[in-house]
Amino acid sequence: MEFAATVPFLMLALALVWQVLLLGVTAMYASHGAAEAARQAAVTPDDMARVDEEARKRVRAPWDGREAMTVEVVERDGARFAQVTLAMPVFLPGASGPWDVTGEARVVTEVEPRGVTP
Repeated sequence: MEFAATVPFLMLALALVWQVLLLGVTAMYASHGAAEAARQAAVTPDDMARVDEEARKRVRAPWDGREAMTVEVVERDGARFAQVTLAMPVFLPGASGPWDVTGEARVVTEVEPRGVTP
């Protein structure tokens, strides 16, 4: 009788642990994608398609889908940052929820973007 009463609580605890695991994996992929995007943006600052492609190579499916992942390079406080935003899955990878996880990495410029004077 007691076991039957605790099963729903055990299942809820298991679901919460699984969701935290998905949050961690999503954050890891966002961080790896941002680092790769920053590296590529340092080498080819004018080619956003290449930056996007390289960032997506570091992220596994289904997190790398067009609707689940965005890559951008932003300027803030005189520095450039690569940001990768991933849709946070709810319970199953690929089932996007209302939250996003963003990873960010600073672009250490090796080549100045065209049109920018030092």
